[in-house]
Amino acid sequence: MLSAARRYWPLWLALVASAILIVAEFTHLYSIRVVTVTVRSATVGSHHGYALAIIGAASVVMAIGAVVGGSRPAAWALLLLAIAALVVALAVDLPVVNDTGLYGRNFEQARAKAEIGFKLETAGAVLLLLSAVAILVVRPARREAGPRRARPADVVSPDAG
Repeated sequence: MLSAARRYWPLWLALVASAILIVAEFTHLYSIRVVTVTVRSATVGSHHGYALAIIGAASVVMAIGAVVGGSRPAAWALLLLAIAALVVALAVDLPVVNDTGLYGRNFEQARAKAEIGFKLETAGAVLLLLSAVAILVVRPARREAGPRRARPADVVSPDAG
């Protein structure tokens, strides 16, 4: 049991991170308040076209392929998906969470603040990155199932001489 938990912990971490990314898409990214009234808010997904939901779904497939299937290309793809999620969170969403826009120009007391969605998407992206690195670094190399069989190209014909 312990060896199974040890082998699959990066998979569980990647699955949790993917779920967090998908859930974050349907939560609030930011809100703009003037005094006590919220005048504007947006969901995470509506801000960037639900890109993190696509990244989260693809991450599930790649994590299973990397851990259960032992695929190195899937592990590298998972790392690239994690980097893409971080880019969306930090380059696309971070600049708008503190921007009051026109409300800031028209109302002196307008304040913008990051909501739970930004925190969730950032946490999900970081966890996905950690799981991808763990899969690439910590995962033991696969052993061959048995003795190597000769392929037809390896067999020397008796006529060759």
